[in-house]
Amino acid sequence: MTESPELYVEEHAPIGGRRGTIIAVPGLAESAGTLRITAQHWAESGFRVLSVDPRGHGLSPRWTPELLLRHPGDVIVDDLIDTLTPLLEGDPLVFFGHSAGGSVAAAAAAAEPSGLAGVLLEDPFWRLPVTPHQDRQVAVDAAASLERQQAMTDAERRAEITARFPRWPLDELEEWSLAKQRMDVSLVLNGDVIPTRAWTTLLSDLAEASVPVRIVTGTLAIGITADHRAIARSLGADVTVVDGASHFIRRDARDRFHTIANDFFDRVVPAP
Repeated sequence: MTESPELYVEEHAPIGGRRGTIIAVPGLAESAGTLRITAQHWAESGFRVLSVDPRGHGLSPRWTPELLLRHPGDVIVDDLIDTLTPLLEGDPLVFFGHSAGGSVAAAAAAAEPSGLAGVLLEDPFWRLPVTPHQDRQVAVDAAASLERQQAMTDAERRAEITARFPRWPLDELEEWSLAKQRMDVSLVLNGDVIPTRAWTTLLSDLAEASVPVRIVTGTLAIGITADHRAIARSLGADVTVVDGASHFIRRDARDRFHTIANDFFDRVVPAP
């Protein structure tokens, strides 16, 4: 475990009777703030939501050269468990994660299955062939792209992403842009943000513990391919495909994503 990670956690109190707690983990170069709209929606359904900035993201501590010598994906999981375990209060627990945050959420859930009601993953970043390592050139290119974005103004970043993803709601752009500005480039350059435990093993472990897993993916420039879907289903996960959505399902099709998530939560943590 890492010592005193002191990750930034944004808490959303439940409205009405409390059903349970959702731990929400953003994707790479995003933040707790980029999850705020969806977290508030879930709070309105009676959930306490704890959205976290992983190390190097948002307002959380930066990466040191020493920590980067360890596998960053594993450090992120340890940070998450160390930070959030003292904040849990024994009610039903659900993990949510997007992209690289999905790989982290699944690993943290499998490591701490006690009291776990379910795991919801938005197009998790899982590689095939199964490996915890990023392609070197992909990491170099991603770091260069982030540095270019950080040299832009907020308005320039917003204009560029709107041209690329015209379906994104405008109320998502402020926190998305701020998260890019605050992101630690050294983690992106390292690239090894997937925990070392194979995602296939994680799904098997969660199935053995009788923890329901739902994966939501799209059809355009997504990480969860048809091969991923077949493997995940064979290991007990439910997979929902949103036609026409990209890697960012909850932005391309917010209402559809919220409906899918609500249906899953109603199954694993029924409303009183």
